[in-house]
Amino acid sequence: MLVELWGEFDLFSLTRLREALNGVASLHRPALVDLSGITFLDLQSARELAVRSQLFSHYLTFGNPSPEVSASARAFGLEGWVRLQSESDRTDPPVFSGVS
Repeated sequence: MLVELWGEFDLFSLTRLREALNGVASLHRPALVDLSGITFLDLQSARELAVRSQLFSHYLTFGNPSPEVSASARAFGLEGWVRLQSESDRTDPPVFSGVS
């Protein structure tokens, strides 16, 4: 399963981020959460990704971090807590959508 996150993540979107991640984790299926579309990530949202990365490591893989996600993880000292998979680490073929 592929879950794509995009846009800005701050205090105002934290509840929706939690709900989305809870919904995906509750399926008990492996999912790749694509972070390439995130253009801003505040401390609370970065911490939420770190917590989910640890709690649901058997279901959720966070991948393709945008430069903003990588910079936020470094700035907040969360590099070791958020397990990020880069595009080159993928073993399965990329998923393409027919939607334009």
